[in-house]
Amino acid sequence: MTPAVAAHRAAAFLVHGRGNDDANTLEVDYCLSELSSMGEPDTKEFHVPNSDAYKETPVEGLELPLYPRQAKALTRMLAIESGDVLFSEEERSEHILPGIGWCLIARAAKKSPLRGGVLGDAIGSGKTVVTIALILAGMEKARANCNIDKRRSGATLIVVPPGLVKQWDDERKKFTKNKLKCITIDCTDTLKRYSVKDICNADIIIVPAGLLEERLKNGPRRPYTEHLAKKAGADHIPSAPSGYSQREAPTIEGTWVRNMASGPEIYVGNKGNQRTRDEQAYYGHCYSEAIKTLRKKTFDSSERGVPLEYFTWERIVIDECHETLVTGKQQETDAADFKAPARRGAREFLGVSQTDAASRPLVASAGVWGLTGTPLLETEARVTELANLMGGTYLTGAAHHWRKEERESGRDLFLNQQEGTRSREYRCAVQESSHLYVKEACQRNRGAKLQVKLNKHQEFVNMSAKEGDAFLNVIAACKLKGFSNSPDQLGENAHKALSVTANSKSRHAALLTTVNKIHEAECETKIIVFANTLYGGYDEARSALQVSGKKFCHISDNDTVHDQNETISWFRHVDATDDDRARPRILLLSYEQAAGHNLQEACHHVILYEPMYSGTDAVADASVEEQAIGRVMRQGQKYDVTVTRIVVKGPKGERCLDDWIVERNLDEDVLRAATSNFD
Repeated sequence: MTPAVAAHRAAAFLVHGRGNDDANTLEVDYCLSELSSMGEPDTKEFHVPNSDAYKETPVEGLELPLYPRQAKALTRMLAIESGDVLFSEEERSEHILPGIGWCLIARAAKKSPLRGGVLGDAIGSGKTVVTIALILAGMEKARANCNIDKRRSGATLIVVPPGLVKQWDDERKKFTKNKLKCITIDCTDTLKRYSVKDICNADIIIVPAGLLEERLKNGPRRPYTEHLAKKAGADHIPSAPSGYSQREAPTIEGTWVRNMASGPEIYVGNKGNQRTRDEQAYYGHCYSEAIKTLRKKTFDSSERGVPLEYFTWERIVIDECHETLVTGKQQETDAADFKAPARRGAREFLGVSQTDAASRPLVASAGVWGLTGTPLLETEARVTELANLMGGTYLTGAAHHWRKEERESGRDLFLNQQEGTRSREYRCAVQESSHLYVKEACQRNRGAKLQVKLNKHQEFVNMSAKEGDAFLNVIAACKLKGFSNSPDQLGENAHKALSVTANSKSRHAALLTTVNKIHEAECETKIIVFANTLYGGYDEARSALQVSGKKFCHISDNDTVHDQNETISWFRHVDATDDDRARPRILLLSYEQAAGHNLQEACHHVILYEPMYSGTDAVADASVEEQAIGRVMRQGQKYDVTVTRIVVKGPKGERCLDDWIVERNLDEDVLRAATSNFD
């Protein structure tokens, strides 16, 4: 066995397909390791560092000064954008020597500047203003770099959940007034109003993440992809697939037989098939080819409606970036922005699976930044995916990441299997690389201690005898009895049992009782209600409010991005006019819509209609609840916040599913993983 061959194989992962064919900067070495002496990697929690060790960077032009912690976070971001922070990208190639118990390990490494990172400050700590300060600090340089002939925009492209488009623009006005030129593009028709010159000369462009798979209210048309294909002169781009062929492993990992229709879900949560992989590969291929064709074209500066993929941006900011890391079936709902095709389109738009940063749909010059209050960095797989998203930094093991197989052929899957499993030493290297990336590229700072209290209340109600019988009939299929079984014991039948508890009329009554109590004490206060769409809870909460005759607002599938922002904005600000005071006092949101909204100015009551449960990913579910509460429990809140949980028990008060899920979501270890253990 020739060490040079193994070294070349390791080096290929760092070079090929990453827009960098220069192998001269690589360092290559090899060693022999005894298999029996290899140790298992220690189980270590990810710890996100703060920015206390950095100096403060002042920024001129802000209407309100940065807090010291924010000015230090800005310093760290500027250092990364300047190329001062290097990261050692490494990959290994292992070859077992038969019969002697030794393994040849070749390693290739290169020092590369980080291309971005994650600002994961606590919920409500001002990640938006730090980002605005970053843009303002580099405004003159970005404007100088603007070049229409080279497709170079001076703008920072901010990709946000659909309901946050207006809020981002409001924050920009609040902190800079009109010092930064901003364009909000909430749909394809809005894009068509702006010329190439307009987009290149802007300082900020704000777009919803789901723009790629935007659908018209009436009909199946997808205006953005149709417009992209027309402008590029490219072939038709098919709809995003409605399913996933590979999924993130839930709680344990293992190896399954490749090229089969499906694998054991207990290991990898994989219910996909080759047809779905082929559909996803074709979708990504057509979209990529359209972008290549588009970028070969030359548009006049007055040309309007040129797709966003045409430009090179100063930087890209992905708000609530944690949502791109979780793609289990349980996170796909009937809500328009959370259906499988919409989520798939958003991930394709961001280039999650594209390792060559220069070939991505969205290309940045200075860096790619993610903002999130709940980073979800509890596994090496998620950290690896996050590093790739934030500018394409390569972590050890990225070439074998589970997402790589989303669009591979049966032949590729078969060849992957021939490589065999990785050694314990390799797993140690994967862990070390992931922890080092979190240390270098991520930062998480606490905000000032809130001066208001968080009052947590649980409203316990019993399901009816009829509902109890229905519940017992469901769990009987699992050969179980009684009400105290956990979701894990119910397995695949958990969703049926959860549908029974979600549809409980007792939960209906508890919601209305809680709302009435709040309004009896504070007749004009605004209330935010969060419910789960996965098992019918959201529909039941909406039905209960409708039957009661109470006026409320909610986000409909037919609402445009503009409509969504207008509805939510009513609950972001205190009432100023009689028309404001005449509007509904209740806002019903799904848990999927929980992230990012600043509702603390006008709201201090939250009702959790049911606990968040999407499956075995306790960390993701706990983070969603934290995000929901964080809409009002955040900096700027002037009143004590009350969070009321509705908990349904058995007909005679027996412990039931809600109790299990609430305990799980409030577990200290789970919450630490959801917030990534910051100082």
